[in-house]
Amino acid sequence: MNFMTRIPPTCVRPLAFFPLALAACDPAPESSLTVRYDSAGIPVTTALAPRWGPGEGWTIRDEPLVEIGAVSGPAEYLLDGVTGAVRLSDGGIVLGEQSGGELRRYDREGTFVWRTAGRGEGPGEHQWLTFLGWLPGDSVVTLDIAQDRVQVFGPDGRVARSRRIESPWAGLTARGVIGVSDRHLVLTFSDYRESPTGVVRWPGVRIATWSLDDGAVRELMSVPGDEQHVTRGGGRITQTVYEFGKGPRWSVMPGRLAIVDTESFSVRSISLPDGATTAILRRDVPIREVTSEHVEAFVEWMAHRNVVYGGYSEEQAEASKPGWRKRPMASTLPVLESILLDAAGNLWVEPHAVYGAAVPPPEVYAPDGTWLGAVALPSGRGGLLVNGGLEIGDDYVLGVWRDEQGVEYVRMYALEKPE
Repeated sequence: MNFMTRIPPTCVRPLAFFPLALAACDPAPESSLTVRYDSAGIPVTTALAPRWGPGEGWTIRDEPLVEIGAVSGPAEYLLDGVTGAVRLSDGGIVLGEQSGGELRRYDREGTFVWRTAGRGEGPGEHQWLTFLGWLPGDSVVTLDIAQDRVQVFGPDGRVARSRRIESPWAGLTARGVIGVSDRHLVLTFSDYRESPTGVVRWPGVRIATWSLDDGAVRELMSVPGDEQHVTRGGGRITQTVYEFGKGPRWSVMPGRLAIVDTESFSVRSISLPDGATTAILRRDVPIREVTSEHVEAFVEWMAHRNVVYGGYSEEQAEASKPGWRKRPMASTLPVLESILLDAAGNLWVEPHAVYGAAVPPPEVYAPDGTWLGAVALPSGRGGLLVNGGLEIGDDYVLGVWRDEQGVEYVRMYALEKPE
């Protein structure tokens, strides 16, 4: 498939991310909420307005069904750098801690059951635990990106399988896991073969499936990476975060990959078995300019973060503000922050939040692209992709929350969907 073919402008404005050639198209509103049409056999949905009215839609209960974490007490309940949490078939929870490289299992009431793994290079250990996923039969799979090693742990916490990720492409290195689909991980590889300078989308990203059974890699697509400011000097390449920069976001459920670039609201659904585009969801979101208010909000956020987490004094933070103001910055804001597929195939979209402002509630889109509405997350959640993100089932939401002191909690809430 040629991802660089452009859409004829007489049909629709070109998509900023992976535009497709359209066959004959004559979109007609099916309602005031949605426009649907066909693009060379691919259904394209443009969401115009949410279906839910005031007082309608889904809600998440305020009180958690399960809470794991504490300010003080037994070590098995103290959390530090949770990289993910998954729900088991019996309602229990397994979480992974990046700081210690260990896994912990709790029962459906949140009572500690076992711990395994730890920091190291031996079997069952992790140097840098960056992903935790669930497998049928209540096994879990982990990625240690420092060792490019995938490990599968059985329901009892014992190591059942361990295999290194071997990149089939010279100059490309494993970057991370997007998700699990059947007996495959959906991986990203960073493409460092070219080293441009300036404000660039680099390194590029190649997305592929990786078999848990034999380690076979199959390429799905390549996409531009995150926008960064890259300089070269003294034989070194330096990457600096480009504030308000754009980049790809993605999510996986069995058989399906959703991918978008934050330059525009155009989400593509990709079939994991064959890499084909099966649907496109669009919204006409206005591009917003970065203002001096946005810059000052970023500077104040940096000061707060470095005082709370970086060991800065108030004086050091104040002295650092001029440097933060001079950082390379984009001229426009991203149109969204992140996306997430739930167990039913609904797409949750996190709107972009200005530094220091409250994170807007995520918007939810049905599998057919219908914009349903927004669902407010319980307080203490900093967005969809804080730490290990969220796991959203048919009737629950599981993820990592933080209190005002930065203490982490793994919580599961009831998700209610009135008929």
